[in-house]
Amino acid sequence: MPKPVKIRFAQLLPMAGEPFGPGELIVADGKVREVSRAPIEPFDGAVIDLSDCLVLPGFVNAHCHLSLSALRGKVPKCEKFTDWIKQVVREDHATPWETRTAALREAAGEMSRSGVTALADYLSHPELLAEYKTLPFRQVAFLETFGFKSAQAQTAADKVRAILETHLTEGARFKLGLAPHAPYSISPALFKALKALASRYSCPLSAHVAEFPGEIRFLKDGGGDLRALLEWREVYDETWRPPGASPVRYLDSLGVLDSLLAIHLNHVDGDLDLLESRRVAGVFCPGSARWFGRKRHLPVRQFLDRGLAVGLGTDSLASNESLNFFRELRLAEDMLPGVTREEILYMATRGGAEAVGLKTGAVAPGMPADLIALRTTGPAPATWTDLPFAPDRREADFVMLDGE
Repeated sequence: MPKPVKIRFAQLLPMAGEPFGPGELIVADGKVREVSRAPIEPFDGAVIDLSDCLVLPGFVNAHCHLSLSALRGKVPKCEKFTDWIKQVVREDHATPWETRTAALREAAGEMSRSGVTALADYLSHPELLAEYKTLPFRQVAFLETFGFKSAQAQTAADKVRAILETHLTEGARFKLGLAPHAPYSISPALFKALKALASRYSCPLSAHVAEFPGEIRFLKDGGGDLRALLEWREVYDETWRPPGASPVRYLDSLGVLDSLLAIHLNHVDGDLDLLESRRVAGVFCPGSARWFGRKRHLPVRQFLDRGLAVGLGTDSLASNESLNFFRELRLAEDMLPGVTREEILYMATRGGAEAVGLKTGAVAPGMPADLIALRTTGPAPATWTDLPFAPDRREADFVMLDGE
């Protein structure tokens, strides 16, 4: 067992109590054992001197699609969201396996260098599970599932069950979740089957919800671009009937809304009380929303005021310029004028961890030692929370995951 390590810091943003500094903390067996304003003596072990640094929890990327990283710069912006989906499908199918895995590793390195220590990723290629387990993150790999034809629901659910039974308990830093893709790509029967599996195997459940107006239209009357998309993919189910409800209320009618990790939630007028009562967690993806030119996005201020968990995500490189998390912080600040920097940092750490179901996101005794440090260049800043938002900040100066 490695010896304990002592870290000296100029300032600590613990996300579990008030910021303070200077001080020291002890890391042992992968966990934070002690945090102190005073020197911790006697101490027999290695010392990491970050006495010119701000220390804070590592960032939690609460939504990503790493397996699409080879699509960086290959998918043009489209007037119709469904045309963008078609481009993604074509490019993804045409990507050689070696190119996919190399791009995945490169993108993971980019995220890690920008301070991400925890990841919730939608994995649509289960063959990549072994690769995912080597990534430098504490993570939830959500098995992304598609299937709009009710007759195929049991077959799809059986495939997911087989993966769960093989990989569920592997690795202390790795766990599986289930991700029925969206209300317009999953049949009611498959939604219910995946919810049952999530309950049986104690897995988190996630879905893209209320992302764009076409989704609202499709669930209202069954028409529009999404109907055409499903027919183009030859997966439309003629027996399906539109529920005539919002995406949020539709999922609630299926019994899958409670404790859901909902991605995007751009169009939820009239649904906030229901989201609160079902304790739905949300993820806001600033870079992707900016890339698409979204005029509406997740109502972050209302989520925070209602005590709902909300995290930050990058989404994929098919709809974002980079996976650099410092850029996401700056974009979030620009797009959320009613949300403070302290609240954005909370979303990027403890809030995101709570949303995706990972025990991390705070620097406190008993918590995993997942932390980062940002070095000051010159006099100490007047407000330490300004440091992660510096315009030229692209990388963390120090990253620790699980005490290493």
